[in-house]
Amino acid sequence: MNGQNKKIANIFWLGVVFPIAALISSICIGRYPIGINQLIAYLFSPGVFEDPGANIFWNIRLPRVLFSMMAGGALSISGSVLQGVYRNPLVSPDIIGVSSGASLGAAISIVLFSSVSSSVQLFAFAGGIIAVLFTFNLARLGNQSTIVSLILSGVIINALAQSGVSILKYMADPLQQLPALEFWLMGSLNTITWEKLINFLPMFFIGSVIIILLRWQLNALSMGDEEAASLGVSVVITRGIMIAMATVLVSGVVSMTGMIAWVGLICPHITRILTGSDHRVSVPVSFFTGAGFMAISDTVARSLTAAELPISVITAFTGAPFLAYLLIKSGKSAWQ
Repeated sequence: MNGQNKKIANIFWLGVVFPIAALISSICIGRYPIGINQLIAYLFSPGVFEDPGANIFWNIRLPRVLFSMMAGGALSISGSVLQGVYRNPLVSPDIIGVSSGASLGAAISIVLFSSVSSSVQLFAFAGGIIAVLFTFNLARLGNQSTIVSLILSGVIINALAQSGVSILKYMADPLQQLPALEFWLMGSLNTITWEKLINFLPMFFIGSVIIILLRWQLNALSMGDEEAASLGVSVVITRGIMIAMATVLVSGVVSMTGMIAWVGLICPHITRILTGSDHRVSVPVSFFTGAGFMAISDTVARSLTAAELPISVITAFTGAPFLAYLLIKSGKSAWQ
């Protein structure tokens, strides 16, 4: 099999087979197993709601699996965008401060506004957006908009936000607020309902559609600012739009689930190694890779033990060694 046919095969496996297999297995596997025949009956047969398993399928399992795939895809294409914008295959959404900002917003809500119902999602989403705005404004204070300035600004905002979280941990009630905050920071999908999925849809579609439509410009940005400008790409505007859409997606996911590590780093990196660095292909394929990876990780998290594990434990445990293997195997070829 030559190189081009191998890439086409990888695209098919990552973009079609893997997410479909992950979807079906995630729906069927759990503490209440659902067989294929049951799954078909729940979807197509009338009167099936008399079966108690139907309630588990429609109201618990299905919204959670669908959200996990949407969230994984959103985190993955956000990572793919940021890796293209920053011209570095090891960049993740954490680099611009969105994750740490969302964590600080959630910590403020849990510790200082615990009596306000459903405030965690709002504060976390706002925290992610505000953190990125601070990152951009800090990078522009020295009249610079270079990649290095943005990275350094992101490091500063990350450090400040993490310090704020640490202070709030110290202030938190150790019996109620601190455990809630720690569990949120580790990430979980156990609170996902149809309502939360629907609330996430506008952010998901706006961010994903704009990124998919503009993905070809990432090829120009990844060659450098001067080369991109010579090709007619408005570097500052395009970079701003891409980072803004990635911020919306990551903030939306984190506000609903808490912190989820590694998906935005490992999935686009795997996709790029297997399908090539053309963002017209790698960005949409990375969405499906992230969707499948997240669905499988969540299935393991809720099925491995009697007590559900935080999903970041699973994503880190599987993602970090696999990334190390890919780096050792591929060397420097992943960005060529």
